[in-house]
Amino acid sequence: MENRFGFRDFILATLLAVLIVSVWLGMKQFDRQFDLVRSIDRKLDDQTRDLAELKRAIASGASLVVANPHPDVPPPVVPADPDPFARIRAAHAQAGYAEGDWLVDAFAGGVAKLTPLLSGDVYASIVQSNVVETLATRDPDTLEWVGLLARNWKISDDGLTITFQLRDHVTFSDGQPLDADDVVFTFNLIMNEKIDAPRYRAYLRTIERVEKTGPYEVVFHYREPYFEAFELAASFEVLPEHFYSRYGPETFNQSVGLLLGSGPYRLEDPAGWKPGALIKLVRNDRYWGLRPAFDRLVYQEISNDVARLTAFRNGDIDMFAATPEQYQEMLKDTALASRTQHFEYLSPTGGYRYIAWNQQRRGKPTVFADKRVRQAMTMLTNRDRLVQEVMLGYAVPATGPFNPLSKQSSPNVRPWPYDPQRAKALLAEAGFTDRNGDGMLESPSGEPFEFKLTYPSGSANYEKMVLYLKDSFAAAGVALVPDPLEWSVFTDRLKNKDFLAISLGWTSGIETDIYQMFHSSQMVEGGDNFMSYKNDELDELITQARRTVDEASRMPLWHRCHEILHEDQPYTFLFWGKSLRFIDRRIRNVQLLRMGLSPDQEWWVPQAEQRWSH
Repeated sequence: MENRFGFRDFILATLLAVLIVSVWLGMKQFDRQFDLVRSIDRKLDDQTRDLAELKRAIASGASLVVANPHPDVPPPVVPADPDPFARIRAAHAQAGYAEGDWLVDAFAGGVAKLTPLLSGDVYASIVQSNVVETLATRDPDTLEWVGLLARNWKISDDGLTITFQLRDHVTFSDGQPLDADDVVFTFNLIMNEKIDAPRYRAYLRTIERVEKTGPYEVVFHYREPYFEAFELAASFEVLPEHFYSRYGPETFNQSVGLLLGSGPYRLEDPAGWKPGALIKLVRNDRYWGLRPAFDRLVYQEISNDVARLTAFRNGDIDMFAATPEQYQEMLKDTALASRTQHFEYLSPTGGYRYIAWNQQRRGKPTVFADKRVRQAMTMLTNRDRLVQEVMLGYAVPATGPFNPLSKQSSPNVRPWPYDPQRAKALLAEAGFTDRNGDGMLESPSGEPFEFKLTYPSGSANYEKMVLYLKDSFAAAGVALVPDPLEWSVFTDRLKNKDFLAISLGWTSGIETDIYQMFHSSQMVEGGDNFMSYKNDELDELITQARRTVDEASRMPLWHRCHEILHEDQPYTFLFWGKSLRFIDRRIRNVQLLRMGLSPDQEWWVPQAEQRWSH
């Protein structure tokens, strides 16, 4: 029987295809309408809450403070001295200042969690810093502390208590007031052992309790004197009790996108973000302070260096953190130079790159448990060559966790030399020799000296560094196997200590507390002593330094810490890298200050040059 496809069949097939497409389009339209309805519902809820608060205020006879309708005029309740918004106020006064536009950035890695306390990467902290606020903040130019959520404070003579007076007009982005209860709640949440926040608990262990002594007054009580007591309290990020108390520890620990605060920006849905979704912060119209210029802050995730550079060249993102290779090439591009501005600087809070040698894996000592092996690996690493050939001169060799210009850096420490022969002699002392004449070192049991170096994937600079190290180690008979991992997998390896050697970077502070990274108490799962390093003298020195409030007495203790870490080499400290940044030229008021680049809340775009809109 002949099977023919006739004209009528064609018509029926066409009608069926049209029907399928129509249904699909209808579903997509329904999804868009559903998202729109949810957005409208949230706005109506916000308005209803605002009206209810207004009604209660009128009924109680309270005086009303109307939300500031003019962003260039300071809110009446913000004191002139000290003024946390002085620099933003100065930006508003510049000729041509305008609100509007978006600031679009790209992260080199994926963000696994935005929930405060649970997230452990720099990208999440960038997002959170625009949503959640601290009691005080450093002026980025003078480096002096200025009150933010707190109006003022008083430190007791013995340094064991710090009393903060909170501003009484601050609200969270959902309109609920911020008061002393929220500060106490946040501290208790962090210190709850059921909350998966060991890193934060490690920081706050020196605080005995946080006490509410008035509706807008809190006292931080310390167990003992601590050199960073004020910074610890001042940088305390305050979370809303009414929002986070809804979630028990198990639910909280499993969350990924619970983010609500009092800052100038907010998530449209503070409980709805999921990993992989575009991160969009919208301006907080209820913000208690002086609002910044941008309508939105948008963060894309582009892990590949080349793809991220392409996005910047195409104008899809406004900022680009360049590798040294990219930086030099981009400087030669006249077309790019005409529409961008560039900055290179070594920040006092910048970071260093390192290789951590894991001394215990899955309950058993590793090859790197022997100090001689770690020292040898450092002497097989030519840091001067890394600076010149990998970082193209945009870095400074590192000898420890303290910036070389910092008072903490010991004058007695000299970099381990690049010395392959001495390194091989140390490895021989540790039992590693070429037993079969194949050019590779073997252990006494005949196992070749081979290890994986784990590092974040997607970075050409890391790839270049690792390939250099592979060749350098191979010349001495040690086999390095590159192990690049996507960011979420990489962070899991860190948390579980499931690696032999790992390369990453640490940022620093004006004065760096190394307890988190090198004290043996932080060897717990999820702690940042993920290489299982223990030195009793170092533990005692770190504890003593943290308790020493007098700077002149404290610095010799940090110097000795530096010397011990230099001797033990739990890390091979590689280099302090310079920040190399390009920013779209339409963005005004980007300044290079003592802390680095001025905060983006001070930036703005002239009306005629604005690119993005709602």
